[in-house]
Amino acid sequence: MRLSVGGRLALVSLGVVVLVAGVLAALLSVQLSDSGQREAQQVTRSVAETLAHERDVAALVARRDSDALQPMVEQILPDADLSFVTIMTPDGIRLTHRNRSEIGQEYQGSRQEALDGATFTEVYEGTLGPSVRTIAPIRDGGDEDGDIVGLVAVGVTLGAVQQDLAARVPLIVAASAAIVGFGVLGALYVRRSARRVTGSYTPGELSRLVESYETVLHSLREGLVVTDRTGRIVLYNDEAADLLALPPATTGQVSLDPREVEMDAALAEAIATGRRMVEETVVNGDRVLLVNQEDARDLTGRRAPERGRVMTLRDRSELQALLGELEGVRTLSDTLRSQTHEHGNRLHALLALLELGRVDDARRLILASTSERQELADRLVSDDEGAVVVALLLGKLDEAAERGVRLDLDVAEPTPALPLAPAEAVTVVGNLVDNALDAAAAGAEPRWVRATLRESGGDVVLEVSDSGAGFDPALEDPFAFGVSTKPAHAPGGRGVGLALVRDIVAARGGTLQLSADPTTVRVFLPAVAEAVAP
Repeated sequence: MRLSVGGRLALVSLGVVVLVAGVLAALLSVQLSDSGQREAQQVTRSVAETLAHERDVAALVARRDSDALQPMVEQILPDADLSFVTIMTPDGIRLTHRNRSEIGQEYQGSRQEALDGATFTEVYEGTLGPSVRTIAPIRDGGDEDGDIVGLVAVGVTLGAVQQDLAARVPLIVAASAAIVGFGVLGALYVRRSARRVTGSYTPGELSRLVESYETVLHSLREGLVVTDRTGRIVLYNDEAADLLALPPATTGQVSLDPREVEMDAALAEAIATGRRMVEETVVNGDRVLLVNQEDARDLTGRRAPERGRVMTLRDRSELQALLGELEGVRTLSDTLRSQTHEHGNRLHALLALLELGRVDDARRLILASTSERQELADRLVSDDEGAVVVALLLGKLDEAAERGVRLDLDVAEPTPALPLAPAEAVTVVGNLVDNALDAAAAGAEPRWVRATLRESGGDVVLEVSDSGAGFDPALEDPFAFGVSTKPAHAPGGRGVGLALVRDIVAARGGTLQLSADPTTVRVFLPAVAEAVAP
C-alpha cells in the first residue's frame, strides 16, 4: 500500500495513542481492583474489630446463643454492604452464617493467628466463593485482656468487589475512547502538517527527491541563496559560495548574517531586507553579477514570504566579455564599412581629377585626406600599446565624416595604456563615440564630437563630448540596461552599449561622470603601473 510520509506518521501516532490508551485502561483497571480489595480489607477489619469489642456480642458468644446472634448479624450485612459475618467458637463451630443451614458447621479458613490474639486479613475461598475476610478474636467481656471466647470473621466476596468495580468500567471505557478520539484528531493534524512540508511523497520518493535536490543544488552553474524571513542566509550552493565569497557550501541548513560576510554592502543589505530584485546588475569584488530575488513559494506555487526568499546569481563577467567582443566586432565592422565607403568616394574623385589632368588638385586632395590623421596612423604603424584604440578612432573619423559630423581627436603621446583587454577597450571607446555621433548627427549645426584620451592624477581619462541634445533629465540612470534615448526600433538594439561600458568600468575599479553643456561622459580608470627598470 502506497502511504505518504504524512500518512505513515499519522498511522504511527494513532497506533501509539491506541497503545497508550490500552495500557492506561489496563493500569487503571488493576489499580481500581487493588483499591477495591484494600477498601474491602478496611471495611471488614473495621466491622470485625467493632464486633469483637462489643460486650453484648462477647456475652452471647460465651453462651453460644445463635438465636440472638443471627438476627444481629443479618441486620449488619446490608447496612455495611458485607457478604458475610460469621461468629464462631474457638474450635471453629459457626454460630452465625449468611446461609442458616451452615450454622453449626465448621468454619472454613484460617483461625490460628486469631486464636493467638491477633486480628488478620486474608483472601480465602469458602462456601460463598473467594472472599476478602478479616478474622478477629472475641474476648470475654470485650476487654483486651480477657480470655478468647470466640472468633468473628467478616468478609466481602471478590464477586461483590468486582461488581463494585463494574460500575466504574464505563468511566474507564469513556476515558480510553476520549484518548483515542484525541489521538485520531492528533493523527489527522500530524498528517496535514506533514503534507504541508512533504506533500504526498512516500519516504522512498522523498529520499530520492532529497538526493536529486542535493545533486542539482551543488551542480548548478547559477548561484542560489535561500534566506529565512529574518533575512539570514540558511542555504546556498557551491556557485553562490564562489560568487559571494561565502564559506564552502555544506549539506543541510546554515545561519549566516549577510551583513557579516565580506560582500558588496548594497547586495548584503538587499539580502537581509529581502528586497525584490529583477535582473539587477551588482558589482561584487571583481565579479559583475546579475541578481534576481523573489519571495519563496509553497508547494502550490503561491508566494509564501513567511518561508523566506530565494535569490539567484549569474556571473555576468563571462557574458559581459562576450557582449563586449560582439559589440567590438560590430563597431569595427561599422568602421570598416565607413572607411570602405569613404575610401571609394575619394578614389572616384582622384580618378576623375587625374582623367581631367588636374594633378595638383589630386595631390591636394591626397594631402588633405592624410594630414589630419597622419600622427595617429604613425602610432598605429609603430605598434603602440594603444594601437587598438588608435585604429578604432581612425575608423571613426571616416564614419563621422560620412554622417556629417566633425570628429576631433585629442590623444596624448605616448598613447595612455587603458587597463582594459582589447575587446573591452573597443567596447568602452566604441560605444561612447558611437553614442556621441548618434546624438550629434541628430542635432542642429554645427555637429561635432570631441574625444580626449589622457592621463591625469594617476588615472587614465577618456572624455567624449558632443553637440547633441544630451540625456533626458528624467532618466534616473542613463547607464542602466534597457535605458536608451534611441527610437524603439533602432538598429543594433537599445540600452545595451552604455550598460556594458558601466559594467566594464566598474569591474576594473573605475568611475563614470556625466555632465551637460556640452554633454560629456568621462571615464576614469586606474593607470597601469609601469615596470621599474632594474
